[in-house]
Amino acid sequence: MTVERRTTWPQAAELQKAADTLRDVAPDITGPLAGLADPVADWLEATANALSWLAPFREHEPGYPLWETASNVARTINGTKEA
Repeated sequence: MTVERRTTWPQAAELQKAADTLRDVAPDITGPLAGLADPVADWLEATANALSWLAPFREHEPGYPLWETASNVARTINGTKEA
């Protein structure tokens, strides 16, 4: 999947950074995780594009749990997740 246009919502930056990181390291990943970086990066990008305008702000919205999951994954990839 190639994202032709990224959202410009500032809330998406964390997910977009993680997607970029995964795409950069994808060729170097070996073993059972080989081949997972690009699909996960695509998922992060798609989540950012679809939900960054509303989900981070509305816990009652259907997309909020997906947003929170993607944000936790992004924080782990970016090294910003609190222990």
